[in-house]
Amino acid sequence: MLSFWADGAGSWEFAASLSDGDPAVFGREVGSDWVPIGESLSEFLLHVTVLETSIGASNQCYAPGVPAGRLSRIVSGYRPLPLQELPCPSMDSRILVGADALLQISESVSDRTLPPGELFDVSVSAVVAASIDEVIDSFPEIPWKRSSAVVAGEFPPEDPPEFLR
Repeated sequence: MLSFWADGAGSWEFAASLSDGDPAVFGREVGSDWVPIGESLSEFLLHVTVLETSIGASNQCYAPGVPAGRLSRIVSGYRPLPLQELPCPSMDSRILVGADALLQISESVSDRTLPPGELFDVSVSAVVAASIDEVIDSFPEIPWKRSSAVVAGEFPPEDPPEFLR
């Protein structure tokens, strides 16, 4: 089996046997046994591309501990992508898509005293800041935390960064 991808934290890795045209993907926490994740290689590569797009978006906001009732209002303009739940970034993470933003939702880790399904962590990612402003303005009762991904600087071809020389 060829290990070909690891999550950003380095705690999960994924592999496939290259004997098939579109092989099944296996995942594991580093140091444990491989288990099938329910996606073919082509499905998995699409899935992690969307996931990395969400994580690396230039405009983002995040709200931990969103009550289920409010979550249903937030996701009303979005539709879930037909993707399997991956074990990272969390065991139940789901990605939804809207007209100009991606939502990533998962069971909240902010209050473990409540039963499952009560609180959710919500991340919103977009290319333009106005899309994030719209989400924040639409739900002012939610304590959104705004952030921006680090965007790599551009280097002219005649002056590449030191590590590329």
